[in-house]
Amino acid sequence: MMPHRFEREPTDKGASNSDTGFVKVISPTRSESQIRAFSIVFGLVLIPLVSLWVASMENIYGGRPTYLSIFFHAVLILAIIVGINSLLGAISQQLTLTRAEMLLIYIMICVSSGIVGDQFMAILIPSLVYPFRHANEVNRWADRLLPYLPRHAVVSDSVAVRNFYEGGSTLYIPDNYMPWLCPGLLWASFIAVLQLMCLSINVLMRRQWTQNEKLTFPLITIPLEITKQGVASLWRNRLMWTGFTVSATIDIINGLSYHFPSIPYINVKVRWIRFPARWEAALTTTGVAFFPFIIGIAYLLPSDLTFSTWFFVLLFRFERFLFSALGYPSPYPWATMGRSVPPAMLEQGIGGYMAIVALSLWAARTHLRSVWRAICGAPEDNSKITPSEAIEYRLAVGMLLIGLLLTTLYGWTLGMPIYIAFTYILLYLVLNTAIAKIRAEAGAPTHGFHFAGPDLVLLTVISPRTMDTRQMAAWALFYGLNRAYTGGPRPHQLEGVEIGEVVGANSRRVTMSIALATVAGCYAGVWALLHLCFREGVERMGHPVKDLSPQGWQIVDSWLNNPIDANLPGLFGIIFGFGFAVFLMLMRYWFVWWPFHPIGYTIAADWTSGVIWLPLLIGWCAKALALHYGGRSAYIHFIPMALGLILGEFAVGGFWSLLAMFTRKRQYSFWPW
Repeated sequence: MMPHRFEREPTDKGASNSDTGFVKVISPTRSESQIRAFSIVFGLVLIPLVSLWVASMENIYGGRPTYLSIFFHAVLILAIIVGINSLLGAISQQLTLTRAEMLLIYIMICVSSGIVGDQFMAILIPSLVYPFRHANEVNRWADRLLPYLPRHAVVSDSVAVRNFYEGGSTLYIPDNYMPWLCPGLLWASFIAVLQLMCLSINVLMRRQWTQNEKLTFPLITIPLEITKQGVASLWRNRLMWTGFTVSATIDIINGLSYHFPSIPYINVKVRWIRFPARWEAALTTTGVAFFPFIIGIAYLLPSDLTFSTWFFVLLFRFERFLFSALGYPSPYPWATMGRSVPPAMLEQGIGGYMAIVALSLWAARTHLRSVWRAICGAPEDNSKITPSEAIEYRLAVGMLLIGLLLTTLYGWTLGMPIYIAFTYILLYLVLNTAIAKIRAEAGAPTHGFHFAGPDLVLLTVISPRTMDTRQMAAWALFYGLNRAYTGGPRPHQLEGVEIGEVVGANSRRVTMSIALATVAGCYAGVWALLHLCFREGVERMGHPVKDLSPQGWQIVDSWLNNPIDANLPGLFGIIFGFGFAVFLMLMRYWFVWWPFHPIGYTIAADWTSGVIWLPLLIGWCAKALALHYGGRSAYIHFIPMALGLILGEFAVGGFWSLLAMFTRKRQYSFWPW
């Protein structure tokens, strides 16, 4: 577990900080928890620039920051802001940002970055053009598919489509931007409403998770430690600089080796294990890696989570090997969309996250009852909900209801039956609730949930045979929202709220800033991707803009050629996963010694855990050794070294990424391969 539970920090002058044991001196004219309008505006100005940086990294120059729970580019920006702030402080304290303001800017960057990221808009935006570019005589889409596409949600103009794919043009001419105005604004608005609904659920659950259950939010340790001031500052710790030097040196050497092969390369990135042909499909996506920053993150996380994650990763591989030996080959889900094969690893994960949500709602039943009474204005003697909180709850519920109506209607305009669209959005919110809880409770370093969205859940009971072409097209258009959930904004929204509470910032101002960043990130994401695609051309770009955006349409094409039945084996996998996750949770409650965590079981079902299982194991061993031989004090003593491993890799890796942006040439990328 984490060494302490973060508490609200004192804001009075000379107040003692119980976490660090030193007296924090506060400026007599300004509290460190103060948030001014200037910092919010500064964060909003940064969002388009950072969105362009993220889109460039992930689609052109290499590096996938949004494939992690904590974004390395956001940590790097925060560290730069802290450094500049210190320099300004030497001139005048009035020129500096408060700690709360620096952290707020970090939160806003995190919330907005995932939207433009690898598994979100980077797939969605190119998919709006793909059918019109790739219709040919073989697939016969001109007759079978294109007439059924909703013209308000796609781009069919031949000039804009050509320039989008071939590049060498610019967004800022009428031939290119006019065809994108309607669909671009519609999709940005739809996603903004969807993410504001997620924020509304965070508002409703905030008190339960932060105060009643006292979830530890392990990943917020990093930004909080970076921004500490005084004698307890992380930047004054020698162990931190030791860890920093180790990871930074590896990335410096590898970055130079990328250009000068005579320099030895230190291979810490993933190397996929190759298996004999008979077992390759069953054991695919199993790798060996030694990422220093993952080792550092694992040291900070709860031991039962890291142990359970690597244990279940290996267990799932054994299950797939066993079923293959028995004559049930189990290729990875991207080859079997809608056709589950034992042991239905992915469907087990889906059942696991559904169980997490169900158990969370059951644990929150008293809180939710109080929230409902506060919304209705009913008096409740034992409730700690203040009148201002009651107003926030009413606004959140209003946003949820309006959002459900608007997003459901939008799905209906795409071609989905109204009840399918409503269920789809509801399942999307359920999945995001699970991810937010997972991050808050255990700090999972990655949570891709690839191919585990509402589409796969619904396909267990709905057969594509019952769909007409217009309905199938709607599923393809929603595919960009659901292929994976690596960098979704909701867990960052929740962590931002908790960071605000830790530093004593005004909760309304923090929530408002997060909402603004969410909306700004949606429109900035569309702009950044269009800017890059018209300049570079999708055909000359990389993963995911070029490679992943076709997948939704390829699935629809397979349905047109070979319709399939409802995926009942997948339904049984979901039911089993739900029951097993509930069993694991009950065992944790009944037996203190029980080592298996349902969150680790759920995370292990996704292929990305096959990338990080070994560094998780190494970090778990390091933490176990520290606790066994030195106790809690030894574990706490080495936390700065773990943070140094993270910061060193993020700093140098971020430098190579920035260099790629300025030189327009690929540089060394430390994550993921």
